Amino acid sequence: MRRTALLSVTVAVWCTSLAHASELETRAARVAELRTEVETLNTNVGLAKEELTADLRASAGQQAELEAAVRRQELRLERLLGDEQRALREVEKQSRGASEDLERGVRTGIDGFRRHVKASLPFQSEARMKALGELEAHLNAKTLPVEQVAARLWAFAEDERRLTRENAIGRQVATVDGDEILVETARLGMVAMYFRTPDGRLGQVQRSGDAWSWTVLPTESQAAQVDSLFDALEKGIRSGWFELPQPLIAMGANQ
Repeated sequence: MRRTALLSVTVAVWCTSLAHASELETRAARVAELRTEVETLNTNVGLAKEELTADLRASAGQQAELEAAVRRQELRLERLLGDEQRALREVEKQSRGASEDLERGVRTGIDGFRRHVKASLPFQSEARMKALGELEAHLNAKTLPVEQVAARLWAFAEDERRLTRENAIGRQVATVDGDEILVETARLGMVAMYFRTPDGRLGQVQRSGDAWSWTVLPTESQAAQVDSLFDALEKGIRSGWFELPQPLIAMGANQ
C-alpha cells in the first residue's frame, strides 16, 4: 500500500517535471525567437541609420552645391549691376556733354534768328521775337529739355523759311504817320511789304539804315499799283507780273 502511494507520488513528481521542462523549452524557444527579432530589428535600425546618414550627407552636399550656385548667381548679378552702373554713368556723361553742346548750338541759333528777325521785314516782328525769347527762357529755367527747345527752334526756322516763299495778305499793328493802327498787309515773301489803312491810305514798308518805317505812298499812281496788288492777292492770285513802287527792299549787310 505504501509502495503504491510512493509510486503515485513519484509519477506525479515526474509528470510535473516533464510539464516544467516543456514550459522551459517553450520559453527558451520564445526567447530565441525574440532574440532573433531583436537582432533583425537592430540590423534594420542600423541599415536605416546608415541610409539616413547617407541621405543627410547627400542633402548636405546638395545644399552646399545649391548655396554655391546661389552665391555664383549673386556674384554674377553683382558684376552685371556694376557693369550696368558704369555703363549708365558713361552714357549720362556722354549725354550730358552732348546736351551741353546742343544747348550752346541752340543759344547760338536763337541769337542768329534774333538778328535775322531784326534785319528782315517787320512782319509780326514782335511775335517772332517773343517766340525766340520764350525758347531762351526755357533754356535758362530748364523748364524744357534742350532737345525739345531745339525741336521748337527748328519749327521756328521752318516758319521763317515759309515766310520767304509765300505771297500773302495779313493784318498787324503799325505806326503810320505817328499813329499806331491796325493795317492790312500785302507781303511778297520777305522781299517787300505794302499796307492799306482802314481809311484807305496805301503805303509801303521802307528801310533806312537799321530802322523800318511805314510810309504812305505820295502819288495816286503808286497807290493804284498797290491797290491792284491787294485785289489780286484777295482773289487768290499769288503769282504774275505786277508793276509796284520800289518792289525790292535792299536788306542791310547784317541780315
